[in-house]
Amino acid sequence: MSMKKRTLFFTAALAAMALAGAEQAPEARNNLASCLNGLPSCDVSLLSATDVKSVSDAGRARNLNSCMQGLFSCDPTRLSSDEATQVAAMAGRRNAKACIDGLVSCDPARLTQTDAATMAVESHKRNLDRCMRGTPSCEPTSLSAAEAGQVEQAQTRRNFDACLKGLATCNPLQLPKDQLALAMAEEAKRNLASCSQGTSSCNPLRLSKTEMVTVRDAALQRNLANCMQGLSSCDAYDLTKEQAANMLSSFRKRNFEACRAGLSACDKLALTSGQAVEVAKISDHRNVENCLHFSGACDPLLLTAPEVAEVSEAYKRRNAARH
Repeated sequence: MSMKKRTLFFTAALAAMALAGAEQAPEARNNLASCLNGLPSCDVSLLSATDVKSVSDAGRARNLNSCMQGLFSCDPTRLSSDEATQVAAMAGRRNAKACIDGLVSCDPARLTQTDAATMAVESHKRNLDRCMRGTPSCEPTSLSAAEAGQVEQAQTRRNFDACLKGLATCNPLQLPKDQLALAMAEEAKRNLASCSQGTSSCNPLRLSKTEMVTVRDAALQRNLANCMQGLSSCDAYDLTKEQAANMLSSFRKRNFEACRAGLSACDKLALTSGQAVEVAKISDHRNVENCLHFSGACDPLLLTAPEVAEVSEAYKRRNAARH
């Protein structure tokens, strides 16, 4: 049986099945929509002869679109000669673009001479860009003499910049004398800053005598600041008499404020007699307030007789309010 006869027979059979289910019009319409969209829920037995043609045309259109986009769902056997030609041309354009863009999907064997020449030019440009940026994928053997000179100059500039910034990529052996002197001067500045700040990157062996004095003065100032703030990193042995007196005065002020606030950092033994009296008054007042507000920090043994009466009255009022 020829293809044309088989198609006519299949169409007639579908038409007969469609007539048998003609009474289910809503179901048939929904089924037609599923078939037109290529959904797996399509039931060809519910299609009319007209519907079969519409579904077939829709399926061919979807297949052509898939083939034009190069999708795996493409079935090239369903394409007409003209459609196959269009698909082949589109595939050629996609492959040419992939090759020109340097993509792994490129098939250079399918390129025309014009596309192959364009691909070679673009590939050379990309390689030159990689070489100018110093990337490991650079292929220097494909560079012209002029391009190799440009790449060498770019590498020289990158190395000089890395040396100026103290980067690990610096190769000082590639620097001329003037650039090496500048790089060493910048490194000396960075080392002086590190030593002045007391960081671990400081190398004191590279400091000059003048710089040693500067670094020592900066260390003394840092130590003084630490001592004035009461930090554990304070080294009191490096303080002058005046600085030690200022440190002690600063400590007494901080300690007095800590005691006034009732902080654990308070050292009562370091208070003067006047400060001790004031702190005791504030402490007593704080204890009364704690008791009046039913706080767990209340110490009733510290209350005077009038304060005990006041606190007792407060408890009575609270108990009465509860009942």
